[in-house]
Amino acid sequence: MAVDVVLAGDRKILWGLAVTVRSALEHASEPLNIHVLATGFRPADERALRQSWQHDKCGTVTFYTISSDRTKRFRSTQYLKSKAAYSRYFISALPDHIERCVYLDTDLLVFKDLSEVHNVDLGSNIAAAVRDISVRTRGAWPELRERLGVENELNYVNSGVIIIDLARWRQDDIETALVEISISKFDQMDSQDQDAINIVLYDKIAYLDISWNLSQYEKPEIGKANIIHLIGSVKPWNARYTSKIGDAYFDQILGSFFAVLDRTAYRGYRPWNPMGAGSLLEKLVSHIPTLDMATGKIRRSAKRLMAGRAG
Repeated sequence: MAVDVVLAGDRKILWGLAVTVRSALEHASEPLNIHVLATGFRPADERALRQSWQHDKCGTVTFYTISSDRTKRFRSTQYLKSKAAYSRYFISALPDHIERCVYLDTDLLVFKDLSEVHNVDLGSNIAAAVRDISVRTRGAWPELRERLGVENELNYVNSGVIIIDLARWRQDDIETALVEISISKFDQMDSQDQDAINIVLYDKIAYLDISWNLSQYEKPEIGKANIIHLIGSVKPWNARYTSKIGDAYFDQILGSFFAVLDRTAYRGYRPWNPMGAGSLLEKLVSHIPTLDMATGKIRRSAKRLMAGRAG
């Protein structure tokens, strides 16, 4: 039975998208139908990705255009300026006959058959995910609990791998709830769409074994972890990732990523970084605020000022 896999992104993550799906296909026992919620893709991008995923376990490949107009009202941050991840809110774009899917971020190395997690028992829940490394490693975090307005911050999940009951998602109109929360709590969305998902699905999430979404910073054994998540604002396709070179573990991560990339249409592609110029340029660009970052900071500063005067 085919497994429906959903991803979301814009042109900035093409290499990561190609690698995430390719690594999943190479470990699949059942066909994977690939659904991409795409923002700003060109026809050539779609052709390259289809070529990248030519594999006997690849079923259908479908691209759904998600206009940037649908995500422009949401917050971007210094950590993650792109709003493409918000496109997952509109996962109901998939055909109605698809009732369950595996959602994947575009910065994963998959080493396990996704069919093993696809059919996990959700009970009465809408989704299943892994508790985030931040709450698994630091314990009590009252600031997070207060910011999100949840009862127990230790149940905060990472949204990089989610099993979703799409029938319930549509029935409960989760899309509308996520959009409304992202607008009403604009200034509280430090982790953007992940925060919103944790608020809306707080008491509707089952918890997966952590092996299905291990952070690269936990340094799980490569090839034995089910999924390694390349979390962080700097990815292997960024020139700045070279700052990690020299650490044996991250050398392996980089090698694993490009080994898979070289089995896609992006074979031989590497970040532009002559004499470190690419790293420097990326660093400079990363510090340029977006318009909503600037206006949000002004608004939050004004609120603090008013609160101080009132006190």
